[in-house]
Amino acid sequence: MSAVGTTGLQAPTRHLNRWWYVVTGFLTLLFGTTAVNVLFNILGKPMTEEFGWERSVISNGLSIETVFVGISIVILGFLVDRYGPKIPSVPMSLAFGIGLMLMSVLPNNQLAFYLLCVVIGAGAGAVNPVAHSTVVSAWFQDRRGMALGILMAGLGSCGVLMPYLANWVLGFGGWRMAFLVIGTLCTVIPASVYAFVTRMPAEHEAERKAARSEGRMAGESLLTVARKYRQFWLLSIAIFLVSSATFGLMSQVVPMTTDKGISQGTAVSILSVLSLASIAARLLVGYLLDRFYAPAIGSIIFALCGVGVFVMISSSQTGLLFVGAALIGLGLGSEGDLAAYMVSRYFPKHSYGRVLGFIYLLYAQGSAFGIFLLGQVYSATGSYSAGALPIIVLVGIAIACLLMMGSYRFTLDHREIGADNVTVEEKEHV
Repeated sequence: MSAVGTTGLQAPTRHLNRWWYVVTGFLTLLFGTTAVNVLFNILGKPMTEEFGWERSVISNGLSIETVFVGISIVILGFLVDRYGPKIPSVPMSLAFGIGLMLMSVLPNNQLAFYLLCVVIGAGAGAVNPVAHSTVVSAWFQDRRGMALGILMAGLGSCGVLMPYLANWVLGFGGWRMAFLVIGTLCTVIPASVYAFVTRMPAEHEAERKAARSEGRMAGESLLTVARKYRQFWLLSIAIFLVSSATFGLMSQVVPMTTDKGISQGTAVSILSVLSLASIAARLLVGYLLDRFYAPAIGSIIFALCGVGVFVMISSSQTGLLFVGAALIGLGLGSEGDLAAYMVSRYFPKHSYGRVLGFIYLLYAQGSAFGIFLLGQVYSATGSYSAGALPIIVLVGIAIACLLMMGSYRFTLDHREIGADNVTVEEKEHV
C-alpha cells in the first residue's frame, strides 16, 4: 500500500494533496451535466422564439441528450477501468463543452440542433460522477464517505448556481452568448481537471497496467459481477426505484403545488428548498457513511423520503409542503453518495467504474420512469393524489432491497473480506 493508502495519517503532505481530487472533481460537476437541463430550461424559450419552433423541439432535444448521457456513462465506466480516468475523460469532456459552445452559432435547423444534442450527450459521461467517484474511492479509505459527499455536492450546486449565471448572461448578451460563455467554462474546467490533476494511486495504476500487458482487463467483468454478487441487483433495483420516486415528484412540484391554490412564487420556493436539501443531504450522508452501516443509513433516509412524498401529495398546508420538499430532497441528494460508497464496499476495486456506470444508467432511467409514471397518473385521473401509493410502494421495495444487502464484501482498502490476507481484527473494523 502507498503512504496515502492505509490510514490517511501518514505522510501529511500527501494526505492533504488527495483532497485536491475532491475539490477539482466538485468543480467538474459544478460545470457538468446538470448545466444542460438548466440551459435548455432558461434559454429554450428565446431560442424557440427566434427560430419559430415549437417548444417540443427543445424537450425532444433534451430527451435525445439524456439517452446518450446514459450510454456514455456506461461506456466511460468500462474505459476508466481499462485505461484510467484521464484517457477517455479528456476527449469526452471536450465534446460536451464544445457541443454547448456550438449551440451559440446554431442555424435555424432542427436537425443540426438534434445532432448537437447527440454530441453533448455522448460527452456528458465525463462530467457525471463516475470517473471522479472512481478516483476519490481509490484515494480515500478513511473519510471516504465525506469525500464522496463533497464531490457529489457539485451536482446540486450546479442546479442552484447555474440558473443565476445563465440568466445573468442572457440578460446582457442573449441566448447565444449564454451558450458560448457557459459552454467555454464547461469545456475548459472539466478538461483541464482531467488533463492536469486527476490520477489514480500508483499501486492501482500498476495493477491495471499489468492486467493490460497480459491481454486482460483488471477486475471482474460486469456479467461476472452480476452473476457472482446478489448485491449488484439489489443495489441496482433500489437506486432505480428511489430515483423514480424522487425525480418523478421533483419534476411536478410546481404544478402539483399550484393546483392546490398556492402561488407560483411559493411553489418555486418549495422547489428551491428541495434542491437545497439535496445539497445538504450529500454532505450529511457522506459524514454518516464514514461512521455507520450504509444500507441502514439508506433505509432510514429512503423511509423519510417516503414520508415526504406522502406529505407533498396529500397536504395543502404550505408549511407541510416545505417539510415534504425537504424530506424528498434528502432522498434525492443521498442516492449518488450511497451508490458510490456501496459500490466500493460490495464489489472489486477494478470493477468499480463499470459497476457504478451501470447503476448510474439505471439512476437516469429511473428518473425518466418516475416522470412518465406521474404524468400518466395525472392524465388518467386529473390529479396527482393517486400517484402517492405507487411511489410509496417503490420506496418501500427499495428499502427492502437495501436491508437484504448483507455485510460489506470488501474492506476500506479494497481487500475481499474472508480472503486470507484480511485478519480477524480487520474484519471487525470494516
